[in-house]
Amino acid sequence: MNRFFIFCCIVFFYGCSSSVEHKIVPETEPKGVSEKIKYAKGFEIIHFDGFSKLKILNSFKGNNQQFEYIIYADSIQFQSSDAVLIQIPVKRMAALSSTYIPFLKLLEERNSIVGISGKNTIYDSLIYNRTNNGGIKDLGEPTLNIEQTVVLNPDLIMGFAIDAKSMKQLIELKRFGLKVLINAEYMEESPLAKAEWIKVFGLIYNKKKVADSIFEAIESNYLKLVKQVESVENKPTVFSSAPWKGTWFVPGGNSFQAKLFKDAGAEYLWKDNKENVSLSLDFEVVLSKALTADYWLNVSNFQTLQEISEADERFELFEAYINKQVYNNTKTLTSYYGNDYWETGAARPDYILADLVHIFHPEINPKHVYNYYQKLN
Repeated sequence: MNRFFIFCCIVFFYGCSSSVEHKIVPETEPKGVSEKIKYAKGFEIIHFDGFSKLKILNSFKGNNQQFEYIIYADSIQFQSSDAVLIQIPVKRMAALSSTYIPFLKLLEERNSIVGISGKNTIYDSLIYNRTNNGGIKDLGEPTLNIEQTVVLNPDLIMGFAIDAKSMKQLIELKRFGLKVLINAEYMEESPLAKAEWIKVFGLIYNKKKVADSIFEAIESNYLKLVKQVESVENKPTVFSSAPWKGTWFVPGGNSFQAKLFKDAGAEYLWKDNKENVSLSLDFEVVLSKALTADYWLNVSNFQTLQEISEADERFELFEAYINKQVYNNTKTLTSYYGNDYWETGAARPDYILADLVHIFHPEINPKHVYNYYQKLN
């Protein structure tokens, strides 16, 4: 039978079935209890008797559109023309970012992943191998394979948008009766705010208490490290990244990375900048500001000082290079450039912070073994 005909039949079936509601609810929303969210600014959770409402407050920079989801376990459904209904626990998840994997791993729910986007950025060996052998469907990146996604028919698709075009692609999936949850974790400026998104995962897997407990442990570890460096008098200067095609993309002063440097007891050279995204700078601008900086971190995929020098001799002018105080977050880099720093790091900022504290203040935890960083020689 023709594949296109089959695809059209599937689209028709899900388009029709998505409009069928099998539960009756009051038209007036009952009074709920808001869950306390300590750091994250991208979502709200309100608990009612028999269901919860999840609100995603923004999806990408400059877009204030909100999305609502009704999370229910049994037969209670909240009547709303705009909300997406999600029955929990989710059994089959399509994850459109590898950064969702560590949250599911912490909740012991990796086996629910049936589809994934961005196979070549995955660090987790279990998920990577299952994707390679067909156990998990590769849904394509950056353009999502709509037909493959519809045929897969997961219980839930979790994805993100960086602009109106990518948001349109996610919204399009709703036409086929698929449920899409917008994840805006990457928009958070604080490391603990990113980690707090485990509460969203805990909600949709019906593991709220487990998620809360995990986050409390992460928060406790993180704040303990912050406390350890509060009293240090010497705060070394640090700059970050390396040029890409002639442009040096420096983390903004309100970015996730800048916050980590501050919490680790270092003085980030662009700390006074107000942006939460990267700044596009010329080499000469960075050189003039960072020439005498104490540390240079996150230097692209360079593995040795020689590689850095061979890329551009001007790198040898930086005192951090001269003094061999160059560190890269590539200890967990795979041969295909998957990196656990960018995967698990979102869920476990305490692991990243422990590395940074050891770099800037090795006397505090002298026996620490790096999770993600390595010193370049």
